[in-house]
Amino acid sequence: MSSHHIVRENQEPALLIANAHAISFEKVQELLEWMPTIVVVETEIETVLSWGIKVDVLIVPASELTAWETKLADQFPIKIVPLDSDKDSLTAAFNFLMRSDAKAINCLLQTKDQLNKLELYSQVDIEAFVDGWRWSWIKSGKFEKWVAANTMLHIYPDERVIEVEEDGIFLFTQDRGFWLGEEVD
Repeated sequence: MSSHHIVRENQEPALLIANAHAISFEKVQELLEWMPTIVVVETEIETVLSWGIKVDVLIVPASELTAWETKLADQFPIKIVPLDSDKDSLTAAFNFLMRSDAKAINCLLQTKDQLNKLELYSQVDIEAFVDGWRWSWIKSGKFEKWVAANTMLHIYPDERVIEVEEDGIFLFTQDRGFWLGEEVD
């Protein structure tokens, strides 16, 4: 018996690539399994194209729009979003995804400090990957999950590190949202 899955637009988390080297390519491939909408910032496009994947949206400075339209003709259909000089590419990418009704976003980031900006978009589910770590936005302030012994969990922005001592359900709460980091590479 076979099963058929219908993937609707925005059903799977979009993938925003602001740092193509945030995690290993094997981990990136896992994020690509369900064919998400792929949004790439200009600085990462050459690396992403070398992976041989189809890009859906490129964020570029407005002054380079025409040049990128020519360079990416083989990626058609692709949406090229011009970046105003007063905006940064991460904000422009998130604003684009919010206007596109994204329900969840996986993003590959340059630095952990960029997590602060993403809290503005807490109405969507966000997983961020930075330097081999997966950061999950825990908007409720309550994290509860089965975790293996000796797992190291990081809490941001508090910069707390918690070592789970034994296998089992781990519960962490605080009175506001926070980022929870787990090593993935």
